[in-house]
Amino acid sequence: MAELYVNSNGAIRQKIYWGGQPVDADGSVTVTVYDVTQDPAIRPIVSPTVAIGTYAATNLETDNGNYELVMPFSVTSRSRKLKLVWSYQVSGNAGSNITYVDVVTPYVNVSEAIDALGIGVDPSDENYKSYEELMLAEKYARKLIENYTNDLFYLYDDVVTVYGAGDDSIQTLYKINSLHELYANDILLIDEPNNINNTGYSVIPVSSGYGLKIDRGDSINRDNTVYLANGMVSPTVYDMGFQGFFQKGVSYRVQGKFGWDYVPDEVSIATIELMKDFFNKDTQWKHKYVKSISTFDWQFEFDPQVYNGTGNFFVDNILSNYVIKQMLVI
Repeated sequence: MAELYVNSNGAIRQKIYWGGQPVDADGSVTVTVYDVTQDPAIRPIVSPTVAIGTYAATNLETDNGNYELVMPFSVTSRSRKLKLVWSYQVSGNAGSNITYVDVVTPYVNVSEAIDALGIGVDPSDENYKSYEELMLAEKYARKLIENYTNDLFYLYDDVVTVYGAGDDSIQTLYKINSLHELYANDILLIDEPNNINNTGYSVIPVSSGYGLKIDRGDSINRDNTVYLANGMVSPTVYDMGFQGFFQKGVSYRVQGKFGWDYVPDEVSIATIELMKDFFNKDTQWKHKYVKSISTFDWQFEFDPQVYNGTGNFFVDNILSNYVIKQMLVI
């Protein structure tokens, strides 16, 4: 799937085929953009059927049927999934194509990567890499890091469901940045955007960020009559006494903004190192699971650990503190 970086005006290209051949449209090509993130945690709520906008694509004259849309900054202001509908006419017949685009946060700035990798910025440079190649290398590194750490190092809206254990806190697999809504067995407890709190307590992220806890020292101190008079659920309904606020076996749906305010330095360093691996021709042997290669006067063999981490021993070590264990999260 195509990607654009957050807060960038990157380009998305589409080729028009008619009768199996690339052709130019009769006239203009328009692109209607929809936000199809389908995430109820997003505030304000978005609709996948309401277009963000319709834009004119540019005909690239390098070859037939090649069109480009440079996405406005307003569309790439946050992480999201976009649906692009390309509309055109060929020989008087209406046609359309649909493509999907992920708006993502890179783990290293492309300019920083160019300097760190010693990449040439002029096509005549021996070590020249195009912007598209650099994006592909960063994506390669980002996916390896996420698979190894089981974490995402940017801000995004999401919904997770976990089960209480009879404590005053619940754990989540991903780092919580801010809470939007909290439900217990589909009953609303908290709606932060609308300033609704049916618990009687402040609910805040735990110190590590990987979970929520109640602050008993910050009780709202309303009695039951206040809740009932306002059509709210009394906090005593969820009071488990010494067993803790989050009841054992009860499912809690957490909607909010997850992730990190900024990409940690170790993750950025790891990204650059893995981008080096991406451009290193020797990695093609590793990707084919070659265990040993030898000639008359030299040989090499891969350590089996290369297939258990990112494939880079140095990267695995600097990311070791960011690896989180799997737990029951629905």
